[in-house]
Amino acid sequence: MSDVAMPQQRSAAKSHRRMDWLGSKWFLRTLSVCVVLILWEIVGRHTFSLSYPSAVARAGWDSFRPEVLPALGDTMSAFWLGYAICVLIGIPLGLLMARSRLAELALWPYVSALYATPRLALIPVLILWMGVTFEMRVVVVIISGVFPIALNTYLGAKEVDRHLLDAGTAFDASELQLLRTVVGPGSLGYIFAGLRLGLGRALIGTIVAEIEASVVGLGHLISQDASTLAMDKMFVVILVLGVFSLGCSSVLKFGERWTTMPWTRGGWSP
Repeated sequence: MSDVAMPQQRSAAKSHRRMDWLGSKWFLRTLSVCVVLILWEIVGRHTFSLSYPSAVARAGWDSFRPEVLPALGDTMSAFWLGYAICVLIGIPLGLLMARSRLAELALWPYVSALYATPRLALIPVLILWMGVTFEMRVVVVIISGVFPIALNTYLGAKEVDRHLLDAGTAFDASELQLLRTVVGPGSLGYIFAGLRLGLGRALIGTIVAEIEASVVGLGHLISQDASTLAMDKMFVVILVLGVFSLGCSSVLKFGERWTTMPWTRGGWSP
C-alpha cells in the first residue's frame, strides 16, 4: 500500500512545486514584460512614427556609450546633489513641524502651497533669477523632492502612539531622546514612503528642468530626439530612466524592510 502511495506523493509534490513556480511573482513579471514587448514589436512595426523594441535595441547599441552615458552623468550630478539636500532638509523639517506647534502653524501654508504648485510654473522664475545653470537645476530638484519628504515625515510623526510619548515623558526623556527612541522609529514607514515619493518627483523635476532650460542631460537628449523624430533613441533614454527609477525604488524598499521589519531580512524580495 505504501509502495503505491509513494510515487503518487512524489508526483503530487512535483506538481505542487511546478504550480508554485508558475505562480511566482518572478515568472509572472517576466511573462508580463515578454507579452508587452511582443505586442509593442507587432504594433510598432505597423504604426507610423512609433518605434519598436528591436529598433530601440539597435539605437541603444549605437548611442548609449557616445550620447546617453555622458548625458546620464550630467543628469545624475544634479539629481543626487539635489536629492541629498532634500533628505537633509525634508526629514528634520517634518519632525520640527510635528513636534512644534509654532513651527507647524508658521510653515504649513508654505509647505502645502509649494507641494501643490506645478514645477513647470516655477522654472521660468528660477531661470530669471539664476540663469540656465547647474545650480538652477539643483534648485528645481530640491523644490520638487523636499516637500513630499517633509509632509510624509510630519504625518508619520503625528501618528506615533501617544502612550509611548507619555511613557517617555514620564521617564523624563528629553525632546532629543524622544525623537531618537520613539518619534523617529515610529515614523520610519512614513519617512520611507516620503523618500520614494520625493525621489520620483525629484527625478521628474530634473528631467523637466533639462527639457525646458538646459543643453546637457537626459532631458535635453529627449527634447533633441523628439524634435528630430528620433523615436528609437528617445525610447533608449526613457528606458534608462525607468530602469534607474526601478533600481532606486528597490533599494529604498529594501531599506524600509531592513529597518522596520527586521524579521524579514533573510527573505527579502523586491
